Amino acid sequence: MSQTMLTIALPLALAWVMYCVGLTLTVNDFKRVALYPRKITAALAAQLIGLPLLAYLLIQLFSLPEPIAAGLWLLAIAPGDASSNAISHLSGGDSALSITITAVSSLIIPFSLPLMLPLIIDSSSFVMPVKTAVLQLAAVTIMPLGIAMTMRRYITASWFAGFRSFAESSALWALFFTVVVTLAANSKIFNQLFTIASTAAVLLCLSGMLLGLTVAKLLGGDKRLIKTLSIEVGIQNAGTAIFAAVVLLQKPELALTPLLYGILMNIPAMLLIYRNKRRTALLKDFSQE
Repeated sequence: MSQTMLTIALPLALAWVMYCVGLTLTVNDFKRVALYPRKITAALAAQLIGLPLLAYLLIQLFSLPEPIAAGLWLLAIAPGDASSNAISHLSGGDSALSITITAVSSLIIPFSLPLMLPLIIDSSSFVMPVKTAVLQLAAVTIMPLGIAMTMRRYITASWFAGFRSFAESSALWALFFTVVVTLAANSKIFNQLFTIASTAAVLLCLSGMLLGLTVAKLLGGDKRLIKTLSIEVGIQNAGTAIFAAVVLLQKPELALTPLLYGILMNIPAMLLIYRNKRRTALLKDFSQE
């Protein structure tokens, strides 16, 4: 698969995912920051500071090869997206808080990601002006987010409700598409480094969830907050990380770890969802007795 295909398909897929996120947001989701400042500040600190520190520790602890280490770092500095909102909802978390955290982090990432990249990835191996990177990330994150929110606010036609339903359900398929496209372009590296990269991806996900759980408990949160922060910190934006590797850095080989993460992070996510569904079913049966 040609580099041209990657540089066209991936930005479009990521922009569509962020557009779908925007269809779930309203201005009130941003105003909610003032209602829960401690929770949201703590979640963002865990995402933007805590998780990169965990990634750095994993890189040093396992002496990860450069492509895997760089991919893990890209994941650590790419906060969650629509998938974390869906997982939080299905797991019994606080959906409103999850959406708000995603909304705020989506505005931060175009500026934080280019600045944090050189901390681990050798800047001499790529040419990426910060201003250009900010504009590119804004074009595929903030812009579609704003367009979708504007359409949701002002389009009241009956057809739009059906379109929204379709768009929101297609977000996960768009993420799946980014994984398939990147896998097709990196199949050889995938076969060579699968074990090491898989281990790093799973450990980052699980350690991130543990960090979110710890932060929630320090805040004195209930089970819903614990689930929400565990998911928001642990589930990262594989699509953005892949975009950064392929488009911003023009190094598709760095997309291996985010690619594996996009697949493997579904395992703990599905376990959380299953556990919540089982608990809900048991409580329903108990109440009927």
